[in-house]
This record gives sequence, structure tokens and C-alpha cells, in this order.
Amino acid sequence: MNRRRLAVILAGVAAFINLYAPQSLLPLLRAWIGDDAARAGLIVSAGTFGVALAAPFAGLLADRYGRRRVIVIAAFLAVIPGLFAGLAPTPEALMAIRLVQGLCLPGIFAVTVAYIAEEWPAAEARAVTAVYVAGTIGGGFVGRFLSGVVAEFAGWRWGFAALAVVQLLLALAIRAWLPPGRDQPKLRGSPRTPLLPLMLRPGLRGAYATGFLMLFALVGGFTYMTLHLSEPPFALGPAALSSIFGVYVIGVLVTPYSGRLLNRFGHARVLVLAWVIAVCGLLATLLPLLLAVAAGLALFSLGLFVAQTTTTSFVGESAGAERGPAVGLYVTCYYAGGSVGGVLPAVVWHWAGWPGVVGLIVAAGGVSALIGWNSFRFPKDEPHPVDEPLPEIGGEA
Repeated sequence: MNRRRLAVILAGVAAFINLYAPQSLLPLLRAWIGDDAARAGLIVSAGTFGVALAAPFAGLLADRYGRRRVIVIAAFLAVIPGLFAGLAPTPEALMAIRLVQGLCLPGIFAVTVAYIAEEWPAAEARAVTAVYVAGTIGGGFVGRFLSGVVAEFAGWRWGFAALAVVQLLLALAIRAWLPPGRDQPKLRGSPRTPLLPLMLRPGLRGAYATGFLMLFALVGGFTYMTLHLSEPPFALGPAALSSIFGVYVIGVLVTPYSGRLLNRFGHARVLVLAWVIAVCGLLATLLPLLLAVAAGLALFSLGLFVAQTTTTSFVGESAGAERGPAVGLYVTCYYAGGSVGGVLPAVVWHWAGWPGVVGLIVAAGGVSALIGWNSFRFPKDEPHPVDEPLPEIGGEA
């Protein structure tokens, strides 16, 4: 694997290592802020809300100043609020810091997706996008696991501090290994891409809705599953809860091969298959056995990671010359879904507990699969013939 692909993977890690880390800290944070599930969920949602606010502007900045420059600067900026998170004097201050951190992250996430679509041919870009998504999965796992283990022995404040140090190391590696792209920064005063036509384009509009529902499901599922597992009969502590996110490792290993599935079957079919896997896994978590819950979460996360690869790849390919702003809009919708997913299930949780949250997410999955099936079926998305050689994952770019 060359340095450019490795830098793309590390960008995925950097984009996600802090974003969902509070999920494994929720038992400690809830003791700090009071027994309020919605307020605890807001600490997670504040970061995703910041991402949603900033995402459209990340694409515009990248078009003007260059994608590599924006990725590197954003990776370094994300370190600062990470350090302040551990010093937050009140829950409201922590939410505000998380919001600021979220504002930094689209410069990594959205711009890297556009960078991939620009730098590799379409068939190979699908494979590289899948590898990049595997990096985001790894980042999500490392963030939750590291913060949970550190918090178990030193408190949640040191958990945030440890993540800030890792974020700094990632930023230094990205700066050293990510080469400049082929895109040429636009001159000041160049015409800007209007966002409204991108929102009204049928395929992209469907992708935006699908992305919203995907992160709604992922954030809602893992946030309230954490609360579920912290209560009897499981009663897991922060370190044990963080180890549950080890199911992400399966996603890291399997998701890169979703590029092959996309080349063979096309975006629409792969999206539906991914949701079927995710829903089956989620239903398995209803069993009162920790092993069944872990296996169900593995399938749930794997299905959603493949769905994320599918939709991200579709946006990058179908947006054409406007891929920077188009990806930015997609990220806005995606993380808006995550923000809602951290809070809305609290209402269902209050009345119906974890089974109610499962029912809500299954309904969201069905709607997402239906929208994607109708939106991703375009001539440009015709699958490759079955006998056509598929791109090798991990080979030279």
C-alpha cells in the first residue's frame, strides 16, 4: 500500500476518532450531568450537529484553496477542542466544545471523499472509498475504546485528553504523506457552485435522505445500546462498554471488499443488502444474552458501514464537477441525521426502552433502503459484468 492510500486511511481515522468517543463515556457523563438520557445524548449530538453545520462550506473552501490544504488544516484544528473537552467545567461547556470540534471535522471527512473521487478512476475510486471507510470505522473504534479504557482508570477528562494526543499524531502523519491533488484552487471571485440545484437533483436528493437515515440509525443504535448495556442485567462499566465496540474490527476487515460488490452489483442492490444485514443484526440485540448482543451489533455495524460506502461512493461519482459542494451537502444531511439520532430515540427510550429504539431504527432502515433503491438506479451506475476483473483492494494506486 502506497503512502497516498495510507494517508487517506489515516484521514478517515482522524475524522472519526473524536466524534463518537463520548458514547463509551456515557455512564460516567450521566453521573456527572444527572440521570437524563436526552441530555447525555446531546453530548454526542453536539459534535454531529457541528459537522452538519460546517459541511457545505468545507467543499467550497476546498474548491478555493485546494483539497489537501483543507484536509491538513482541519486535522490540526480538531486537536484544540479535543484538549479543552477534558477541561469543561459544565455539561453545557462540554456540549459547546463538542460543537466546535464538529465544525472542524468536515474539512477532513467531506473533502477526503472528494479527493478520492478526483484522484482515482471511478472503478478504483470505489475500492479506495471502501478502504477509506474502513479507516473511519477504525477511528470510531479507537476513539471509543481508548477513551473508555483511560476513563476507567483515570476519569473521563483524561479520556478526552488521550484522544487529543492521538489526533495530533494523525494530523502530522497526514501532512507528511498526503500528496497534493490534481484539483486547482479557484481564484478569488470565481463563480460558486449553487447548492440548491444539487439539492434538487433526483439521485443526489435520494442519497442525502439515505445518508440522513443511516447516521440516525448508527448514532441512535450505539448511543442507546450503551445505556441499555450499562443497566441490569448487563451492568457494564466504561471499559467493558468500550470493548463492545470491538465489533467495529469486523467492519474494518470486511468493508474494504464492498468496493468489489459495488463494481459487480451496483449501488442500489448493495444498499438494500446492507440494510437487510443491519436490521437482522439489530433484531438479534433484543435477546438477553451478551454474546447475542455482540454478534448482533457486529452485523448491525457491518451493514451500516457497507451502506455508508455505497452512498458515499454514489455521491462522489454522480456529482460530476460539483463533487466538492455535493459531498459537503451529503455530509450535512448525514450528520444532521446523527444529531437527531442522538436525541429523538430518547423519547422512545423513556416509554419503551431498547425494544422501542430497535423498532424506530428498523423503520428508518426500511425507508432508507426504499429511497436508495429508487434513487441509485441510473445508467451511470450499471454494474460491471460478472466476468470483468474486479479491482484489487490494497494494491498500488
